[in-house]
Amino acid sequence: MEKMKRRYRRLTAAALACMLLCSGCSGEKEEPEVYIDKNEPDVVITLFTQGENISEIINKCCSDVINPKTKGNIILYSDFADFYAEEGLSYRELLLKRMESGQADDLYIIPAEDVLEFDQKGFIYDLSGLDCISSLSEDALRQSTYKGKVFSVPLSYTGFGLIWNVDMLHQYQLEIPETLDEFWNVCDVLKQNGILPYGANKDFGLSVPAMCAGLGPLYQNPESEALTAALAKGETPVSTYMRDGFAFLQTMIDREYLDVERSLETLPGSDEEAAFFAEGKCAFISSLCRAAAFARDYPFAAEMTALPVLKEGPVCVVGADQRLAVNPNTEHLGEALAILENLCTTDTLNAFAGELGKVSSARGNEATTLPQAEKFVSCLASGGQIPNQDFTLPFNTWNTIKELCVELCEGADVEIVCREYDERQKEEIALYGDKDI
Repeated sequence: MEKMKRRYRRLTAAALACMLLCSGCSGEKEEPEVYIDKNEPDVVITLFTQGENISEIINKCCSDVINPKTKGNIILYSDFADFYAEEGLSYRELLLKRMESGQADDLYIIPAEDVLEFDQKGFIYDLSGLDCISSLSEDALRQSTYKGKVFSVPLSYTGFGLIWNVDMLHQYQLEIPETLDEFWNVCDVLKQNGILPYGANKDFGLSVPAMCAGLGPLYQNPESEALTAALAKGETPVSTYMRDGFAFLQTMIDREYLDVERSLETLPGSDEEAAFFAEGKCAFISSLCRAAAFARDYPFAAEMTALPVLKEGPVCVVGADQRLAVNPNTEHLGEALAILENLCTTDTLNAFAGELGKVSSARGNEATTLPQAEKFVSCLASGGQIPNQDFTLPFNTWNTIKELCVELCEGADVEIVCREYDERQKEEIALYGDKDI
């Protein structure tokens, strides 16, 4: 561990291009010097995250904003899950081990699927008292709140959609579909011409279409609040909705609109996935809405849309991203909260989203400008959204649906995974649900 800390200690921040973390910054992009008051002792804040970019941002915030303002010396030590990849442990496994050790980091990135368990185990500090929370958009705040607690500050907002090879579609007199019937027609025509329609990946490439087809009608229903309340109490089995979602994926499998074996071997955002699409071996892939999705030099026109899997029109899965949480057992609570107060501002959140080409989690800034994703952003802004994890539900959606979609691809049938999901719903409600209901 000491080796890691020495390796990643940042006394000067490697500034992210175009990041403007303090007010009054001009067009000059000079890297500022770290503020150090030699009369004050260092306060070492530790962070655990998936990668390095968040630590760079926090370091810059400390050196540019917090330290000069408080005349303090907050210094960040960061440890990254990427460094441990060769050990075969997931970020979640590593994070849980660190939290349960009693010597966990002061700040950490919490995945959506861990919130229920982490709250039960006392690993979450309630941030609802911070002034900066008012900077979050309504959607971002909703996806950062569980049982009245604001469990994290999301540094960006994520949407999942499809990227289409527009030129390939036009070659067969097709347009990007907007409804379920149009989608099936596009897939049929492509398959008849020897083209694999969907280059799916093992992760959200399988689960997001299923979520959209299954939960889309729920969240587009004017009575969605009452309907989700019935799910939360266990009065309605989750399979009532997800049966259609799993059936949609099963149809894709049965009609060979995706290559099951290849999908189970493909990681999202990988070079292999991008190359497969770029070489014209499929007509569309799944993707996060971010500039990186279009950074590759595709030899054709590419466009991102929401998922046309409902008769009524397209929908998309969205979620708060880079959820920065505070360890309630930290010895540096004041400093950790100061970091969040200064990160969670409209200017900083917008700058972070702009740098990554993502959707901002700040109020009044719904999406970054991505010309290739205008249709997707339009759906996002119009309310065609499904939360990747609805925190009014005391059971998991995001991670469980991913696991069950893999089971479908491995040979389980729709009714089997429906029964499994219903059982998980009951078990998790008993574990995490409101005992007073």
